[in-house]
Parts: sequence; C-alpha cells; structure tokens
Amino acid sequence: MNKIIEINTDYSLELPDFLSTTDSLNPNASLQYQNLDKELFVIVIEEDRKEFTKKIIDNNAEEVYPPNLKGYTDIINHSIGETITISARTEIEDWEINGLAAKNFTIQGQTQDKIAVYYSFTIIKGKDNYYQIAQWTAKNQRALFEKQMVEIAKSFKQL
Repeated sequence: MNKIIEINTDYSLELPDFLSTTDSLNPNASLQYQNLDKELFVIVIEEDRKEFTKKIIDNNAEEVYPPNLKGYTDIINHSIGETITISARTEIEDWEINGLAAKNFTIQGQTQDKIAVYYSFTIIKGKDNYYQIAQWTAKNQRALFEKQMVEIAKSFKQL
C-alpha cells in the first residue's frame, strides 16, 4: 500500500507505507522518509530556479553549468563524488514526470563509512523550483527497491 505525501501545497510524492518521516537525513530537505530496517531512504531538496541561475551567473560558470535543468543536474552528478567513492554511474536519462521535464541517473559506490550504496537521483524542473529526489539503499538491496525507486520518482506531482 502507498500513501500520498503533500508538502506545503507545492508538490506531492507517493511513498510506500513502510516508510516513516524523519528529520535526520538532510537539513535542506523538504521531505525526508526512511525505513532503517529495510534500508530505504528518500529525500526531496528544492532549489529556487531564479536563485540557481543567479548563482551560476555570479560565479561566471555558465559555460560549465548552463543555468537550466541540464546544468543543475550536472552539478548534482559531479558533487556526489565528494561524499561517496563512485564505482558505477549510469548516463543521465531524459524523463517526463506528470508533464514536467526531468532527468535521472543512478550511482553505486561506497560511503566514507565503507558502506556499499545504490543511489537514484531524479531532478525535476518545476514552475519556480528544481526538485531533487534523492533515494538510496544498501547496494545488496538494489534489486529489491530499484523498480520502487522509479515509481516513487515518477509519482511526483506539482500542486
């Protein structure tokens, strides 16, 4: 069974019932759910599109990171290597989620604590914000949750 979670009348996400809310995963996330026993974690981070564009222009980074969905996705894709040692990475795919342009990629790697993990990142271009849906599980749980991670990401709706 699933439950639909609405955040600030801004967006909703459909999550499995076995996930419960937490505030310990990322201080910048507007949505944080987990199940420690099953080792599945989901967060959503929002970034104002205009502020992102301003940061890129202020730092003269337009050639490396264009101020659009691709540039935002590339920053996330490159910065994840600062926190985990990456062993495998998929190409960035173009998705459409409920009428919104999106990009998705996955990463396998090892945390600084030497835990093997599987991450799925979905970045969505909303009306005013970019939404980063980050999901992860233990690498040995990938087969169990990979399809569910896609379903969670594709359930995103801007309200």
